Amino acid sequence: MMTKKIFESLGLLMVFIGAIPASLSGAWIKSGPMLGYSEMEEVLIWVQTDEPAGVEVHYWKPDQPELIHKTRPVLTLSENNFIAKCIADKVDEGDSYEYAVIVDGREIDPLFREDYHKKGPIPLRFQAKKRWRDTAEIHPPDFTVALGSCSFINEEGYGWGYDPPYGGDYEIFESIYEKHPDLMVWLGDNIYLREADWTTRTGIIHRNNHTRALPHLRALLGSTHHYAIWDDHDYGPDNSGAEFFNKAITTEAFKLFWGNLTYGMPELPGSFSYFNWGDVNFYLLDNRTYRTFEDVETEPFGRPKNHLGKKQVDWLIDNLRYNQSHMQYQTSSFNIIVSGNQVLSDASNHEIYRQYKEEWNYLMDQIMANHIDGVFFLSGDMHFTELSREVRTSNSHGNKSKGQYTFYDLTVSPLTAKVNETPNENSFRVNIFPESDKDYIAQRNFAILEFSGHKDNRVMTVKIYDTYGKLLNGKTGGGKDEVSDLWHFHAQDLLSP
Repeated sequence: MMTKKIFESLGLLMVFIGAIPASLSGAWIKSGPMLGYSEMEEVLIWVQTDEPAGVEVHYWKPDQPELIHKTRPVLTLSENNFIAKCIADKVDEGDSYEYAVIVDGREIDPLFREDYHKKGPIPLRFQAKKRWRDTAEIHPPDFTVALGSCSFINEEGYGWGYDPPYGGDYEIFESIYEKHPDLMVWLGDNIYLREADWTTRTGIIHRNNHTRALPHLRALLGSTHHYAIWDDHDYGPDNSGAEFFNKAITTEAFKLFWGNLTYGMPELPGSFSYFNWGDVNFYLLDNRTYRTFEDVETEPFGRPKNHLGKKQVDWLIDNLRYNQSHMQYQTSSFNIIVSGNQVLSDASNHEIYRQYKEEWNYLMDQIMANHIDGVFFLSGDMHFTELSREVRTSNSHGNKSKGQYTFYDLTVSPLTAKVNETPNENSFRVNIFPESDKDYIAQRNFAILEFSGHKDNRVMTVKIYDTYGKLLNGKTGGGKDEVSDLWHFHAQDLLSP
């Protein structure tokens, strides 16, 4: 194995020759590759090696295999946990590419988990985001998004004292892969830091390493673009917030292991972010960095009671306003707001956003006062899946005329963690199973959002699947993968009054 000094010298040489030297070490892929953000002019590919190495990605269009593009070489060193974030910056918007990972001059073929597929290497493909707003093709692309939260991966000696173990059914990640979503949004509690982990950088990195290396994840990571928010178990101890002493390290690790387009703002640190795909805007919120205790009614010294914090809420509202008012010629059909905690639920639970009444009302009132269309909340955390709906009435910019706005919050949980089979009552819960005595899903599951239709009649269809890819919210008497009208959300029905 080469020393750091030799690698640094090698890096200078590589800047000049623009290539990875062949077989200078026995480095191999430890985790990944994973597709991160996708934009019209660049795509991020995340790779982790098992020792210091030079990494680059070769990529090409399927119909032009002879025209191979290469990312700039990246050195993986212990300081960055042997992680490379390779940028494919010679892409054409809307096009798909096949790719290969090159480690120290050798092409490395990640393989399916042995018990899943024995047919060889995983097909590696990515796509550059499609442009449609300022083209002759004025209709946005159809696409699909996978959703899930609460991913607990067992490790001997690091359990939570449950029998059977707290985590299981890892095959769910291969079931998601088989749906071939364009994107996946991780809804928080993605790694579950344990007591031995969150006090040190060593422990925090170990937990991320252990989760990311799960063989069941390989195919999904390498073929779907991934975006993530965090919740308390990615951030620190259970229900932790602004007081957590080690949040600088967990923030560093979150940025290191995920491939979001941005993290926070220069003037407002954190993990919150934004991205757009087609006619859908996604707002990824940070519910931990500025969060104060939910059980304190009056904070001392005039300190506000924060969940997101006013500055982050204002960032969200400003972006919603900008995207709606400055793109009037072709505005987005849906504004998806992604939160680690439930937004609409009023269940007796300390985690929900409504515990922060002043801030919650401010957010909801600002959405309505600014006439933001197409708002739909996504959340995780709860270890069961439910749909909440609330109809709110408000004055329009202070005028006497009033209107109604329908809000939805889809909670999807858990992926592999223990299931909550007896959730608390939520008066805003939609009865999603009218023929059953249950109005929620109490088993491990994931969701697929399908965005489709003409620009003037865009529809988001929600399908929820079990660990093995069986549809859980199918239409009674319907065809395969057919859901009832309840699960079709029309953009026209989510317009501001």
